Amino acid sequence: MSVCDLFRVLDLAARRGETAVVIRVIDGGRSYIDALVGGKPLLGLVPREVAEAAVALKKPGERAEFKVGNLVIYAEAVLVRPTLIVFGFGEIARRVSEVAAAAGLNVASLGHEAPGVFYKGPASDLKRLVSEGSAVVVANEGGRPEDVDAVETALRSGAGYVALLASQKRAALVIKELENRGVPRDVIKERLRAPAGLDIGAKTAGEIAVSIVAEVIMYFRGGTGRPMREVKNPFDVIAEVKGEDLSRYKCEWRPPRAV
Repeated sequence: MSVCDLFRVLDLAARRGETAVVIRVIDGGRSYIDALVGGKPLLGLVPREVAEAAVALKKPGERAEFKVGNLVIYAEAVLVRPTLIVFGFGEIARRVSEVAAAAGLNVASLGHEAPGVFYKGPASDLKRLVSEGSAVVVANEGGRPEDVDAVETALRSGAGYVALLASQKRAALVIKELENRGVPRDVIKERLRAPAGLDIGAKTAGEIAVSIVAEVIMYFRGGTGRPMREVKNPFDVIAEVKGEDLSRYKCEWRPPRAV
C-alpha cells in the first residue's frame, strides 16, 4: 500500500468516526506493527485470527495483551485523526499545513512543503486523494488560475468541506465561474467555505492559518465557534463546587492517543 493509498484509508476511517486498533505483533525474534480500521488491517500484516481477537477493543485507551498460537499481541484502541488536504503554493498554504499538522491532523500538502505532514505531493495529486466527505483547503494568496479547477475537483468529488482563501469579491467571482461550469448553487452553498476561516481578526499568514484550521476542526468535531466561556460558563456551576477544595480536586481526563 502506497502512502497515498494509506492517506485515503485514514481519510475514510476518520470520516466514519471510527477508532483504530494499533497492534504490535511479536513473532519469535521479530516484531511488526499494523492498525485495524473497521476490523481490517491497514497494511495487511496482521493475520486474520489476530484481527478477529483484537476487534473487541472499541474505546480509545482500551488495551489488551494476548497470544494467538506462537504470536504475542499487544493492542490498543486509539482515535483516528481527521485528514486534511491543503492545496497551494505560497506561505499561507504552508502555514495551514504546519498548523494543522501541529494540531494533530493527518495532512496532505500539495504544491508546497511543510514540517510534520503525513503526505507531500504535487498539486496534480488532488484528484487521487480527494473523495466523498474529504476536507480540502485551497490557499493561494492573491489567487491563482488553478484555484477554481481545484475547488471544482473537490466539489465534484464529493468533498464535504472545501475552503477557499479569497476576498469577498473574489469568492463571489469564483462562485459565478463554478455555476458557469455547471456546479449547482445549492452544492456550492452547502460545502464551499469562502472566504475561508473564522473571524478572529487574523492579519498575518500564521494568524490566517489558525483561523482556517480552527474552522476545519469545528467542521470535524461539530463545534459552534463560540467562546468556551460561553459554552461552559464556570459561573453556572459556582454553587455546585461550594465546599470543594481545589487542591484535592482531580480531573481524570487525558487526551486520547490518535493515529
